[in-house]
Amino acid sequence: MADDGVGFDPSGHGRGFGLTNMANRVAAVGGSFRVDTTPGHGTVVRATFPL
Repeated sequence: MADDGVGFDPSGHGRGFGLTNMANRVAAVGGSFRVDTTPGHGTVVRATFPL
């Protein structure tokens, strides 16, 4: 999933568990999870799963 929004600072500490929970759930089924973001340039979230 990708957007062209404001992005965020990936080194910042969030207050929630949303991305952490997503990464854990993907890992639990043998997949991989990646977030690429840059402030001012949007965000790309990738989740891949084995078939």
